[in-house]
Amino acid sequence: MKIPLKIKVGSTSIAGMFFTVFLLELFLGGAGRLTTFGPLTLRMYLFISGLFGLGLLLLMGKKITKTTVSLMLIFICVFAIAIVRGFWNSEDFSRIVDDAKMVSFFFILPFFDIMISSYRMADRVVRLLKLCALFMAVAYLIFFVVLNLKLIPYLTIYQAMSKPEYFAEFGFRGEIAMIYKGFVYVAIGYFFYFFSQKSKRNTLKILLVFVAIMLTLVRAYMLLIFGMTFFYIVYRFLVARQNRLLNIVVISSIIIGALAFVPVALEKLGNKSVSDNIRYVQIQQVVEMIDPISFFIGHGYGVGVPIRPGHMEIMYLELFHKQGLLGLAFWLFLLVYIFFKAYNYRIYCENKGHEAFIDTRPFLFGIAFVYLQSVFNPYLTNSMGMTFLFITLVIFEKLKKFHEQKNLGMHGDL
Repeated sequence: MKIPLKIKVGSTSIAGMFFTVFLLELFLGGAGRLTTFGPLTLRMYLFISGLFGLGLLLLMGKKITKTTVSLMLIFICVFAIAIVRGFWNSEDFSRIVDDAKMVSFFFILPFFDIMISSYRMADRVVRLLKLCALFMAVAYLIFFVVLNLKLIPYLTIYQAMSKPEYFAEFGFRGEIAMIYKGFVYVAIGYFFYFFSQKSKRNTLKILLVFVAIMLTLVRAYMLLIFGMTFFYIVYRFLVARQNRLLNIVVISSIIIGALAFVPVALEKLGNKSVSDNIRYVQIQQVVEMIDPISFFIGHGYGVGVPIRPGHMEIMYLELFHKQGLLGLAFWLFLLVYIFFKAYNYRIYCENKGHEAFIDTRPFLFGIAFVYLQSVFNPYLTNSMGMTFLFITLVIFEKLKKFHEQKNLGMHGDL
């Protein structure tokens, strides 16, 4: 049944304005605990409103792609198995709810599918992401100066940002640096600036964002951003020359240099032996709990290990422990599918004899960053990582459609 009412989903409609607010909170709000009203956070209110809006849009005749339908059905199956296994194995219902609540953000994927329905809307989403990344980078650089010049006492700042309700949104690196969970979008935004058309203004933005990331003093962020940038530059250098001997020499030098540099860099970034040892213990305890059934479908939500009864730092370890190979396969399939769609788009443009109007590189580097960063902290399976995953999935599913729209004159900077 369709409701006899037409609603536009463009950026100027009510739905479009709500989507913009929703994205702003997701890009800027970290894990979502900074804005709490009553029993729920602002993100949870927006999530519930988004699901309600999704229902209305579907009743009004809006369509979602077959891919989204298929992914939702697969997700529901994987999700249901983890819940059933959790009830079977866990004695703590609250932990089952906690695990299920975190990953339930996946149910908002169809809303993203409906909202990002045109090239113009996709372009606006990217512009908003870049603006938020630059804003957070500049804000952090100002904060860094204030902190290190001691314009405000460190203890005052620490107490203000370490309130229990913020639940580790912020982490300090001694008295000289800080990391905020929302900085994942500073890192993602960096790739969109890096692959934008070169200009003095854009180069300045790249440097600002890059310096802000480096000054967080977070090992994973620093090594991933620097490493991915460095290897891309080297890749372009090798492709441009196509000299096999030179390529072998350069690649060998890089490998030797990395083997020498990375351990030194990690040591200089601080002694992390305690946190590293905790991760090793987690791996050992997960291995010890493996049985034939859990190997394939996991122990279920709510089942942790003695050293980490709740969540683990290594997201893939937690996925394997709670959902087995089934859970790992689902999330890794999404990554493979994204790269497959990017490859298909390149072949499509070559067959058409067209220039690839939509640059897929920042999306691919951004999603690769999220997946790699999740080795160190669980970003992918919560709202922060899933948001960019949804944006990439939806845009890549509609690349050919958006390509034709831009070809017809719907210009932008995607």
